[in-house]
Amino acid sequence: MKLPKFDYAKPNSISECCKLLEEHGAMALPIAGGTDLMMAMKNWLKTPKILVDLCGIPNLNQITDLENDGLRIGAMVTLRHLAQNPVVREKYPVLANAALAVGSTQVQAMGTIGGNLCQDNCCLYYNRSPMFRQAMGPCYKLDGDRCHAVKGSKHCWATYSGDLAPVLLALKASVRISDPQGETSIPAEQLYSGDGKQPHTLQFGRVITEIQVPAPPVNCGNAYLKMRVRKTIDYPLLGVAANVVMENDDMAIHDIVLALTAVEKAPLMIKAADELKGQILTDELLDGLAEAAYKQARPISNTYGYTPNYRKNMVRTYVKSAVRQSLERATGQGGVT
Repeated sequence: MKLPKFDYAKPNSISECCKLLEEHGAMALPIAGGTDLMMAMKNWLKTPKILVDLCGIPNLNQITDLENDGLRIGAMVTLRHLAQNPVVREKYPVLANAALAVGSTQVQAMGTIGGNLCQDNCCLYYNRSPMFRQAMGPCYKLDGDRCHAVKGSKHCWATYSGDLAPVLLALKASVRISDPQGETSIPAEQLYSGDGKQPHTLQFGRVITEIQVPAPPVNCGNAYLKMRVRKTIDYPLLGVAANVVMENDDMAIHDIVLALTAVEKAPLMIKAADELKGQILTDELLDGLAEAAYKQARPISNTYGYTPNYRKNMVRTYVKSAVRQSLERATGQGGVT
């Protein structure tokens, strides 16, 4: 498949990059590792007139340990670099594990953390060749008037299926964004719009430059579990990230965050987890949390593999397993009473 014609720019600073992106608007796209963008361009899903390469901008590929103030990860840090970094492996192992769960070794070597967070939503009917799409007719995501995945829907149901986002949401990470006017920082959750057609909130001229992860508190444990057909390559058919912080003097939960992927148009935060703060986690409470996650999850036929009904039913099992593993790592002894 041939790429559409495009111009290429390689700015030397983040301000120059943002100005180029703002100037060209919808006709320009930033490119980092290109693992998601190049395939979309080969399928003529995206046809930018100019690609703005981030590789020439200094200091975007560094990981900085701020100790008590957490971790700073440049947006151009590759997934392989992230997974192999000694500080990440020691203090944030769930982040390293999530990076290793993405695609294949080749994808991890090229793909960046910023690019992974900004990957497009997936759909069985959208992510196909032009010949296949011609037979189906254009969907909402291609400026059409229908959703092939959910018949009769009045909006796009393309599903967010990234691995790193739910983990960063569970760790309460924030994202630093640059534009021609300066910099701002937002919670990672605010990066996602919940719109399958346009899944991110980034405006023209804005790019992610850094991910900031808070320092892990004491008595903290976390886990990320991914369901897929094959061990490598596949997007998650379901992903569950949990982060549990225990009280210092007893077995009560001080804080708990639960985030899912591949079951909604954006990474899904399970708000029912907030109700467990200050309580000792029992089997009954864990069952209730798993049931709440099950009710919120809305997987569709957006990819090959297990059926949406099976994936939805597995939400209960994966939530329980992720929370149990997190609790075990937080307490050093484990077990739900």
